[in-house]
Amino acid sequence: MPRQRKRTKRQTRKKDNHSKTTAIDGAWKVRDVTVLRAMGRGENGFVNDDMRRKIWPILLHCDRLVDTKSSTIEMHKDERQAELDILRSFNTYPHGITDERKDELRSQLTGVISHVLRSHPNLHYYQGFHDIASIFLLLFDEKDAGTLMEHVSLFFIRDAMLDSLDPILREITMIDTILQKEDTRLHLHMTEAGVLPYYCLSWVITWFSHDIDDVSKINRLFDLFLSSSPLMPLYVSAALVLSRRNLVLSQPADPSSIHTLLTKVPRNVNIEAWIKDAIRLEKNYPPYELQQLSGVGLDEVSAVNTHKDLWLDMALLSKDSTETLHASRHKADEILGMSADERIPISVKQRVTTGTPYGERLLAKMREMYVKDPMLWTTLLLSAGVVTFAVATDQMGLVR
Repeated sequence: MPRQRKRTKRQTRKKDNHSKTTAIDGAWKVRDVTVLRAMGRGENGFVNDDMRRKIWPILLHCDRLVDTKSSTIEMHKDERQAELDILRSFNTYPHGITDERKDELRSQLTGVISHVLRSHPNLHYYQGFHDIASIFLLLFDEKDAGTLMEHVSLFFIRDAMLDSLDPILREITMIDTILQKEDTRLHLHMTEAGVLPYYCLSWVITWFSHDIDDVSKINRLFDLFLSSSPLMPLYVSAALVLSRRNLVLSQPADPSSIHTLLTKVPRNVNIEAWIKDAIRLEKNYPPYELQQLSGVGLDEVSAVNTHKDLWLDMALLSKDSTETLHASRHKADEILGMSADERIPISVKQRVTTGTPYGERLLAKMREMYVKDPMLWTTLLLSAGVVTFAVATDQMGLVR
């Protein structure tokens, strides 16, 4: 009787991926968004780019849109700023492309971003938006990438596209609460060093597409983000910091040293283990409960707090129903047009403490820096100036 050959890990992985793509294809055919979201959060996500080209439009409900032409031909006020960022695009990835191809992609990226901004004039472009748009353009043509980015902007990263970064300050403040609950020693070391959560700003507002140069890993993270709450990038950020606890603890209690370490995402990061831990954190500290624990409420109309009503419930619609989708788009546009005074944070339960709650004190320091120099945030955090940024916060007296 012939001996059976032992199956290699590669063969097993290939078989598992084949089984999963078959299951994904089955859910795609019947447009089962609930199942597809679960698969996007599961091991290996949507497995490959061919599957992503099928699934991402369904997750973003763009297969229902008949016409997404720009509502105006007038230039959006932020297009000139976007163009400066576009000129620096596609230098990190994809690898090995010609200068001619880079120029072609940049031209198409201009079209994608212009379409989104002109379709929704109340959107405020931010430095880093082009990084997310670049990933969609590498998978889809210009027209489809523009349509998909509309819904990413309206329903996932809307809080970063308001007239102020204050909603994002509140969001990244909550990473501190996760670290405090998960690893007291790590949190204490970072607190004593005066490290504020600026290190995760780029991660959160670019979905890590600015900080990782492996497109396959970025795409895998996008599978997760498109299948989850808009707060998932924060959980992924927390999981990354926790995974590097030993390295952080080995650093001196110096903000620039720890900032420099944290802002560099390891090339050899185990993407599936990282995602699995992020999902665990989300389960342990769901968005509403995390706001309560932090003592910092996001706006009632934030992308996080309206995710169910404006987005998840659309999964229950029939295939040919577009009325609720257009109503949600309209509501999102209305939120973008609201003033900061009209956007009211959810109420958080005040815990019995002496003095101002820690989350509020941390947020106050971050707001103080933002008021002093708003441009310092994105200019330095989305460039090579991380050490400069850390030194600047120290000189401003904004360490904890």
